Amino acid sequence: MVETHNVEFADDDIDAQKIVFFDGNYHNIENVHIGNYDFRFNFSDKKFFSINSEDIITIRIHTEPRINEVWLLLEEPELNPIEMKKIGATDRFNYWEIEIALKLDGFKFSFAGVNEKNAGTYFGTSGIANFISPSEKWVFNKKEFLIHEIPDWVFGGVMYQIFPDRFRNSKDELNKEGTVPWGSVPKRLEHQGGDLYGVIEKLDYLKDLGVNIIYLNPIFLSTSIHRYDTWDHKKVDPTLGGDDALRELIYKAHEKEMKIILDCSLNHFHPQNYAFQDLIKNGEKSEFADWFTVYDYPVRLKYRPHLLSKTHKVGWDGEEDQYKIYLEDITFKETNLEVEIVDDDGPIIEPTFKAWWGVPDMVKVDMTSDGARKWALNIAKYWVEEFDIDGWRMDVAKEIDLAFWSEFRNITKSAKQDILLFAEIFGDTSLWLQGDKFDSPMNYSFRELMNDFFAHTSITTKEFTEELIGLYTMYSFEALSSCQNLLSSHDVRRFLNRSENNVGALKSAIFLQATFPGVAGIYYGDEIGLNGGDEPSNREAFPWHDEESWNNDLSTWVKELMNLKSHLEPLKKGKFELIGYSETTVAYRRYYNSESLICVINRDTLLQEWKIKNQSKEIDLIWGHKGIEYKNNEIIIKNLAPYSGAIFKEIN
Repeated sequence: MVETHNVEFADDDIDAQKIVFFDGNYHNIENVHIGNYDFRFNFSDKKFFSINSEDIITIRIHTEPRINEVWLLLEEPELNPIEMKKIGATDRFNYWEIEIALKLDGFKFSFAGVNEKNAGTYFGTSGIANFISPSEKWVFNKKEFLIHEIPDWVFGGVMYQIFPDRFRNSKDELNKEGTVPWGSVPKRLEHQGGDLYGVIEKLDYLKDLGVNIIYLNPIFLSTSIHRYDTWDHKKVDPTLGGDDALRELIYKAHEKEMKIILDCSLNHFHPQNYAFQDLIKNGEKSEFADWFTVYDYPVRLKYRPHLLSKTHKVGWDGEEDQYKIYLEDITFKETNLEVEIVDDDGPIIEPTFKAWWGVPDMVKVDMTSDGARKWALNIAKYWVEEFDIDGWRMDVAKEIDLAFWSEFRNITKSAKQDILLFAEIFGDTSLWLQGDKFDSPMNYSFRELMNDFFAHTSITTKEFTEELIGLYTMYSFEALSSCQNLLSSHDVRRFLNRSENNVGALKSAIFLQATFPGVAGIYYGDEIGLNGGDEPSNREAFPWHDEESWNNDLSTWVKELMNLKSHLEPLKKGKFELIGYSETTVAYRRYYNSESLICVINRDTLLQEWKIKNQSKEIDLIWGHKGIEYKNNEIIIKNLAPYSGAIFKEIN
């Protein structure tokens, strides 16, 4: 908490020609500078104003750099001015934050700022002012405010993403016909036999790594290896072990205090879904017709085989033979759809119904249909109530009607209050993170920033720190704390591939995963150095059969940092403050209650010496580089090697 300074501030009944400001004296009104200042605050957006389940309120405001101090003018009901903490800065903004404990169910507040000439200004609901009238104050009433509650178990989370077919093959008898040997060169259409019993066998391995959350790519009935083209959303695929395997996995994971999150697309499904099969049979008279968008009946696929050489246009570059097999030997046979061969120009395959990105075995579901909504909500609730799953990761959430996700949240949270709901949404996801829809997003912005700074070294340290503070202030602290901060996934090249096998760059990015607010997201095999490129090579089999290929030094790095993340309170629940940066090194603070840690990470050049001004009385090294000392209110870092770092505790 920030201490209240003993200064006087103007109240409503002040003499209209004078104002009390930071030195406690009355000033003529011309000494208050009402300039064209840029203050950014939105009371209705939780990234600026949020309250957690412990009645701790976080308030943020962004100001232009000319504002050197910001004070929260809190009235509960007496005026209580509190200086806000500057947590970072860019060329465009200074970022301010304060955390206060709620004493009453309501209060009023406004802001005051001091400019570069030590002149003051006020900021209220009407904007910049020379004083704040009662009508210009924000009014907080807890009874009318939606609290964004996230599960407590998410703080300090280490999430391990598993692509089920490629993690571990435990039971050969479950393998479907045509399964290729484990460790074969990965191909889009070939199964390698991974199953849920294999995940069960490796729970101790994951626990030792520091993992406390397992996120499974889709496990529902499907013939593909990715299973986003689900046939039946209420059945676990038999090749993975069926429903029994999932029940056993959840039970044994919970015994080890680990959580299980399922991945699902409600936006689209395979044409074998019962509703679409009825549409094929009955056409416009189908009771499910309003679930879909049909451009032309009968529903069918228009096929242009003369264009197969252009598979690069559908993401199958150089895989003409595989794409032809996918269409003619799989899709045409499995969907029961009529195939119309046409010889004009157009897409290679063209459904006469709306499909996700035109993919013929991913039929788009219209969630404005009452029947479709009921179907989707029933599925969401079913796996929570019947299997006790701990979370949902929702695929392509942005493509579904926004209002649907409020219903989705209500029905899942009523079934299990501490379930985690996170979504695949690119860009700014604030609309979905106001406490009435999702808890958090997959943090693709984090991934791209790590790529830019560590993998590609395409941005400077200054640019990196500006982006980092931007990430921190993009969402409410609650949403940020439950974000999946990923580096790799099943959709993109692995981080090690992007960095041209620079293990040091990967280590540094993992350091950020462990020490920046949010859930660390590990894609299976990243911890031992898997380096697959574009799909399908990014979905290679985990090399349990070849431990000599593992990078054990990298694995140890991951294990040490992730176990720190899940046990140190400042890394679990602490706020973030940027301390400084050098040419290749960044330092920041994580603080929670009376505990404070400083984290330092270096990129690709030896740091000979760097001094950071600090008010601690002494420091205590927790992890990493030992060449750090404290003298005369300065932290002195010497000979910090490339791609190395340190975490140390501040002792006041």
